[in-house]
Order: sequence, then structure tokens, then C-alpha cells
Amino acid sequence: MDKPKKLKMNAKTFRIITAPIMVLFLIFALALSIITNYFTPSLNAFLGKGARKATTPSGTSDWDTDYYDITSTSSEDALNNSLKTSENIADEGIVLLKNNGLLPLATEQTVTPFGYDYLNPMMSGSGSGSADTAADYVYTAEKGINEAFSNVNSASVDAMKNGTVHETTPAAASGEGGATAFLGSSTILNEYPAETYNGIEDSCKGTVGIVFLGRAGGEGGDLYAEAYDDGTPHQLALTDTERGVLDFAKKNCAGVVVVLNSCNTMQVGELEDDPDIDAVITMCTPGAVGFKSLGKILNGTVNPSGKTVDTFVADCTLTPTYVNFNKGDGATSYSNASYTRDIWLSKFKGGPDFDARFREYEEGVYMGYRWYETAADMDYFTSDNLPDGVTDPYYNRDNGVVYPFGYGLSYTTFTQKISSFSESGNTVTVSVDVTNTGKVAGKDVVQLYYTAPYTDFDVENMIEKSTVNLLDYGKTKLLEPGESDTVTITFNKEDMASYCFTHDNGNGTKGCYVLEGGDYVISARSDSHNVLDEKTVTVADTFWYDGSDEDHIRESDKSAQSARNDDGTPTGEPENTELGYFAVTNEFENANTYMTDPSVGNDVTILTRNDWANTQPSAPTDKTRTASDTVIGWLDYNFTTTDLGNGKTWDSVNDPVLGSNENSKVYAAEMPASNQKNGLTLSDMRGLSYYDEKWDTLLDQIDYSSSEMTQALFANAFASGELTSVGKPSTLDHDGPQGLALNDNDGNSWINCCSFPAATTLAQTWNKELAYEMGNAVGEENYWLGGSAWYAPAINLHWSPFSGRNYEYYSEDSIISGKTAAAVISGAGDKGTYCTLKHFAMVDQEADRWWIPAVWATEQTIREIYLKPFEIAVKEATKTIKYTADGNGTVATKTMRACDAMMTSGWSGIAGLYTAYDYNLLTNVLRNEWGFQGYVVTDYDQGNCANDDVAVNRMVRAGNDQHMLDMTLSPGAYTSLDTATGVAALRKAIKNTLFVIANSAQMDGAAPGATIYYAMAPWRVAVIAVDAIIALGILLGIVANVRRTKDNKNHPEKYKPAKKKNA
Repeated sequence: MDKPKKLKMNAKTFRIITAPIMVLFLIFALALSIITNYFTPSLNAFLGKGARKATTPSGTSDWDTDYYDITSTSSEDALNNSLKTSENIADEGIVLLKNNGLLPLATEQTVTPFGYDYLNPMMSGSGSGSADTAADYVYTAEKGINEAFSNVNSASVDAMKNGTVHETTPAAASGEGGATAFLGSSTILNEYPAETYNGIEDSCKGTVGIVFLGRAGGEGGDLYAEAYDDGTPHQLALTDTERGVLDFAKKNCAGVVVVLNSCNTMQVGELEDDPDIDAVITMCTPGAVGFKSLGKILNGTVNPSGKTVDTFVADCTLTPTYVNFNKGDGATSYSNASYTRDIWLSKFKGGPDFDARFREYEEGVYMGYRWYETAADMDYFTSDNLPDGVTDPYYNRDNGVVYPFGYGLSYTTFTQKISSFSESGNTVTVSVDVTNTGKVAGKDVVQLYYTAPYTDFDVENMIEKSTVNLLDYGKTKLLEPGESDTVTITFNKEDMASYCFTHDNGNGTKGCYVLEGGDYVISARSDSHNVLDEKTVTVADTFWYDGSDEDHIRESDKSAQSARNDDGTPTGEPENTELGYFAVTNEFENANTYMTDPSVGNDVTILTRNDWANTQPSAPTDKTRTASDTVIGWLDYNFTTTDLGNGKTWDSVNDPVLGSNENSKVYAAEMPASNQKNGLTLSDMRGLSYYDEKWDTLLDQIDYSSSEMTQALFANAFASGELTSVGKPSTLDHDGPQGLALNDNDGNSWINCCSFPAATTLAQTWNKELAYEMGNAVGEENYWLGGSAWYAPAINLHWSPFSGRNYEYYSEDSIISGKTAAAVISGAGDKGTYCTLKHFAMVDQEADRWWIPAVWATEQTIREIYLKPFEIAVKEATKTIKYTADGNGTVATKTMRACDAMMTSGWSGIAGLYTAYDYNLLTNVLRNEWGFQGYVVTDYDQGNCANDDVAVNRMVRAGNDQHMLDMTLSPGAYTSLDTATGVAALRKAIKNTLFVIANSAQMDGAAPGATIYYAMAPWRVAVIAVDAIIALGILLGIVANVRRTKDNKNHPEKYKPAKKKNA
């Protein structure tokens, strides 16, 4: 008997099952398309865009539009070149602090490595400073030591790998360390206890012990500045466990070398003073190949030539900034100024309600070595707690110095002598002859300092002057034994001028620079403390740079404000003809008032040489923490915006600075033109002056209502969208002070680029040429990535040894920070990368940064110390570009300003005003005084609420052109389009952005009139493929349902009957 034929599923049942599945897939496909469209900039940043292309306008096919001389042939080749530069930086940036003759070691010498940080070294900082150090080419400490020495005692390594780590933890709960890569590094100090090495004593005999000690730095958190559970006074001091390891090495090894793997200057007087510690080296964080350089220095292949860029002090808790450092105890919070900011970070920080934070710079201009050298010259150091054989109280082990600023040893010796000293008008030229008097080849650094007169004139005018100030520096070539080199440094006498914030200029303005009459001592020093040779410059009369006429304006300001010839030299005419040349005057009067008026700033001190002992910085008191009504008014103004602060809304009409009223500083009477069809595109603008009239013709094409606007300017985290009306292409930006990086919240980089040594290591080379080479190398890597901006360098100062991001910043000194940055920016600019110099300004501590602390200092301090490195970089960085000069395709060159992108300090506010809202800082100082031409972008803005349109409107009017936020946090839009003032501000922001892009590698390959576009991104292809597969599946499902329904109707005997509902 035949088996009954199996019946098919009824068409209705089939429909009931397949229809919801098809609907779900349809919903998924729609959601996938909508979400990926929304997050296109972020996906382009992390997953990559398609190939960059340009149209070819008629008649330009044979024109040379390769505007950049790229020496590498591929991204891999560029990476390899960067690795070589990185190694050179580490070779010259690692500093030998102590050496009793043990170093260098023979390559055959057996070495025994010790320390948790040998196996787990600090390769980079965390957060934006983290770098990819997992590649095969990366040198770990193990790899570097094993390559440098043929005999490495593995017994200690095996013992550590089988040992148990001891954790030294903060005594208070607040020292738990960061929860994510962007909330600081851990404050727990790990080390293998000495007993880990029990049983390997015999293997250590005759070996040299190399003990690695490390301290981590991280974005979003500072190092722990208070006591640990074992009595360690703070995170920068040695723990008992670390001392135990050192004791084991001293007892069992023939010699001991200590390697400091930290960008934060550690408290290491005991290492210097211990005769059983033979050598100490500081190397900061090494990046990819720094440990290779360490090995070469240890075995003498490289002679160290690095010098410190920070002062190593005897007690980190007695630095002048320590008392005002935020230690998380509430001492730097106003008790009567509370606000609500429902920001993304608030869920990690105890909620949206907070007391306003503040930071007082009571030490004034006496920061870092300036305080220690001035204190020494004033006989302030009285402690007799001195190392054996030392008589200078400067080196006392209570509150003195262990290693001065600018200090570093070599395996050879040098002499320096000023061989030529000449004056020509206001210019001084100094030549220093350097001779290698030792037995091995090496390099040396010429450090030129000045000492200005300090008299009753300064006391009367509230001017403060450190007794020692770095003027400039230079590095010799590699000198063979007996060989000499001459380093020549030229400076202007105005470089020694001081800023007087109390001076009445007689023209309605207040404050200006002044060069006091008297003798100025110019000294060549081996470091900030020790003089090698000196000369004297006499200034006949006191000279005020008050702008009373053109002669009374600093030359550096006139140069910055001048139009430029094609070779980059000033034309002698102001570029902004509306402003003309003008002198620098006060822009931060609220800060001056706070620091000088006791009714405004409560219980505040300004350190003065006139009363040095009694005006030292002091910790905030309850009175300090009670904000005056004036201060509360300033803070209310700062925190007033949509859904933030005190519940009020920023008044975009009547604001006296940024309002649309005719008395404001940004008022525009006429509505700018828009939507015109002028036939221009961005490629037409390359090489034109910022003030060329052709820019207005292009800008008249802007469609201000375009839906592209937000992603083009105000969702600019690592990527920006196109603006088709003016030919702006989409762009990709990269983070990373240690080289290009694109980091997620776990600190992982999504691109493969060289991790350079820490910024501090670069500064420790004291080599501007190497800094330029680093910029060049990064620029070539960025070229192959299709990148535009590089979020670096960062030139905030090492205000405190505990500051979390010291690894990202160069130094405690303004001059070396500014000149190093200028060289890096120039190098990158010559390869078409624009550097987003950051963080402008006064972000010198990480704690509580999300609440935008109010920073208070005199204008002299602000200008001479904290704005100075930015001023130097803006004024001195240059790049040379090629461009098409005419309708025949003629290629010309032009040298122009290279510092054309700036990142505000998203985490501070001078005088209580968020820097992105600070018109005086962003427009008056940056653009008008310094001649900056380019765009300003916020730091990644977790300090404003989602959809905060008012904040965007406000910052654009102040001169902040772009908002760094990605689409995940729902950025605000620019909505101030109903007034001429609002539209004019947006027009200027667009122009500033376009000017930078036009003169970068984003225009490479584009003849005038060409449009830049991108092929479809691979991820977009994948999305379309998924959508297509789903669509095909749905289509097949529909077809299957139709066919089954029809077949079921025609041949019911082939199908199971439909289930009937019960009556």
C-alpha cells in the first residue's frame, strides 16, 4: 500500500509565520540604514571612508596638482620612517640623572632586571594620549634589554612571572583610580615584594641590577597627592615595597641602575643620595621604540644628551602649587555657588548637581624652576638637610631641588663659552662655542637665560620677575672628542619685557608690556641653576609698549598682525586694515580684579619678591570657598544656557559682548548674502590670502539652512561632514600627542600608526630640528590615512608634578613648550596636516574638569606663563604650500602661518568663563593680537547637554567655530539664523574652517574648480549588501507567499486544512 502523500503547510499558516519575520527583517534594514546614516562621520572615522577623488575641470588634465613632496611610498613606508624618527627622539630625549661611572655597560655585562614595571611598563598615557604599542615592531622593556645585552639573568624574570604582586593603595577611598581610559589611570602602586627574589641571590652576583620604577598618567584623573596605606606620602614617592626591591638589588648585585618610567617627576632624592645606587635614568613613556633607545644608552651605543624640562624636587608636597592643587577633598569648591548640569558624565560623577570649582594660581609667574631659582637667589632656603659634600642650600632635602630644570649628564664632558655678543638696535646676537673635552662623541645643549632688574618700579606697578628665565636654546651637532661647534642665538630685547596689568595707557585701555631700564644679565647655563658664562645688556630707559604710536608696539605683535609676502616675511603693512597695528592690553580684567580686590576674591594672595616669605601660596580657607556676589554673578553668566546652570537662558540679544544688539562686539547690521550661484568651489581658494575678496564671493554661496551644517561644523569629533554649497569635503581627524591615534573609550586605537615617545621626551631632546622631523613624519602617516587634522600638540604646562596629563604636555616652561610645538606644527604643515593645538588655555589639572573650574590669576601670569607657549606657536610656526597660481596651471609656492587650528580647553574657564564662550581670548587675543587665521574647535564636549543649541550659538559668536561632539551624544545645532549678527558669526566660522582645509593636503590632486568627493566607504557597501540581501529575502518571501496562496487555492488537496476556530 502506498504511503499517503505529506501535505504542505497551509498558505494562511505560512503567511502567519513568514510575515512577522519579513517585517522584523524590514525593520532591521530600515534601522540599519537610518542609524548608519546618522552616525556616518563616526563610522567613517573608525571604519574608514572610501577612496578620495577629485573631478577634473576642463583643460586641467595635464596640470601638476601634486602639491606635497611625500617621500614615503605607502602607509607602511611612512610608519617605518616614523619609527626611525621616534628612535632618534628617544635617543636624545632620555635623560641620565646620575652616574657614578658605572655606565655605560659592556654589551657582555650580565644584567638582572627587577620591578613590576619591567614586565608591565608604562608605554603611553591613557585617554587621548594612549597609543598602539601591541605591534610586532614595538620594543617592550624586555625586548630592549635583551637586544642590548647578550647576558640577561632570567632568574629574576621567572621569579616575577611566578610571583604575587603587592598593591600599595591610597589610604583614602578617593584614590581608587580611573574607571575607564578617559577617567584617569589607576592610583594603585604595584610591585613585586623583595621576597619574590628569594633563592636567586647567587645568580645576581657580579651582575648589574636594573630596577624599573613607573608611574602612570591618564586623562580625566590626576596622580594621588596624599598618603598611601603603607605611609608612602603620595604617588610620586617610593613605596616600602619598591625600597625592598632596591635593597635586594643593592645587596646582591655588583651595581644598580634605576630607570624611571614616568612622565611625572618623581620624588627621588633618596636615589641620588644613596651611594649604592650607581645610576638613575628618566625616560618618561617610550612609545614604540623607546626601550630600544634605553638599551643603547645603557650599553653606550648612544651617548645621552637629553636634559630635564621639569624640576625634580625634594618634596612634591612643598611645591608652590601643591596647596591649591585639587585633591578631591572639596577645598577648591565654592560652598555657596551651586549649579545643575545634566551632562553625560554626571552619571559617573555623583549626579548633575555640583558646587562650582576653582583653581587659584597664587604663585603667579613663579612656577617651576622660576620659583626655585628665585627662592635660592633670595636666600629663602635655610635648611641644612643637605647631601654629603653639598653646601648650596638650593639642594636641601626638605624643600629644595634634586635635579634642576635643564639638567642632564653625558658620557663625555663639554665646555661652553660665549664667543660673540653683539647688539644691533633692539636685536641681540649671542654665539656660544661648545667643545667636547671628553673621550667619546656626544651632543650638548646651549641654554640661554636672562635675569631682569627688579626695583621699586616693579613693586609700585605690581610687576613680578623671576631671577632666572629661559630665553632660547640650541643643540650642537654630534661632536667628536676635541671637536667644537658654535650655537648662535638671536633675540629681541622686547623678549625680556614684562606684562604690567596695572598700567593706565592713557587711551582708555589698561595694561601693556614694559621693558624696564637697567642691566639685564644674559647667561649660558648648564641648567637653570649653574652659570657657565654671562654677559650684560643695558637698556637705557624704561619703554612702555602701550600703543601710543606704532613704535610703542612690540615687533613680534606687528609681525603677527602683518600681511605676508609669498616667502613668509612681513610686508610691513597690517593685514587686517580695519584694526591696523595695535598693542597688547588687558583682556582678563575679571581675573585681575579677583586677584587684587579683597572684596571680590576672598583671602587670595599674589606671591611677590617684595615680601617673599609672607606671600607664599596658601591653601583655600572657608573664606576663600565663599564666593563673593561679584564672583557668583560671573559664574551665573558662565553657566547660563539651555537646561543648564541657574535655570536662566543666555540672552542672545542683550548680551553686551555677544548679543545681536548694536553695541555688542559681534554686531552685524546687514544680513549676509546666501544661496548665490557664483560658480566657485573650495579648490579655487588655495593659496589666497585670508582677506582676499574672492572669499566673500565663495561665502555668498552658503546655504545656511542646509541639513549638512550640523555634521559639517558641530558634530566634529574625529570627522566632519561635507558642505556642498561651498565645496567643503568631509574630513577625518586623528587624536594622539604620541602620534596619530583613534581611540575608543577602552583606549584601543583603530589605526596602525607609530607611537612616538611622550611629548615630555621630545621636549627633553632640546632639539627643534627633531621636533620638526616628528611633525614631518606624522604628516606623512596622516597623508596615507587620508587624515586632515591631528589633535596635537598639547602645550599646557606641568603646573604640578601630580597633574594627570603631564605625559601629553612638554614641560613646566613656556619657552621650550612653545618652540617645540612651533617646530612640530611646521613639520606637519609642510606635509599637509593641520595641527589642532591644544588646550587653549590653562587646563593644568584633570580633577573635576567636567565642571569647568574657574581659574584665577593675574593677567601677567596668564600672558607670560600660560598663554606664552600658544603665542609662540601661533607666531612662529610656518608651512610652505604649493598652489596653482593662474589659469595656465603654473605652480607657485607660498610660506604661510602653519598654526591654523586651535582646540579650546573644554575643561576650564579663565575668570570663570568657559573658554569656548570667551570672546576676549578667542577673538581679541588669538586672532587680533596674534594674527591667528584658522578655526577653533572645542575639546570633546562632555560639558554641555545633548541638543544644546544655545551653547552652540553662543560659542560660535565668541569665535569658537566648531563643536567637537559625535552623534551619539546628540549635538546641538546652530539655530541663530534670524538675525544678521547670528548669520555673520556662522559665516565667519565657515570661512575659518574652509581656509584651513583649502591650504592642506585635503586639496591635493585638485585643480582650481575641482570638487573633492569620496568613493563609497567599505562599511557603506556592507550595509547596502546587507540591505540588498534582506530586500531579496523579503521579495522572495512575498513571491513564495503569493505562489503558495494561489497554489493552495487551486490545489487544496496538497495542503493541510486551515484550523477552524471553535464555535
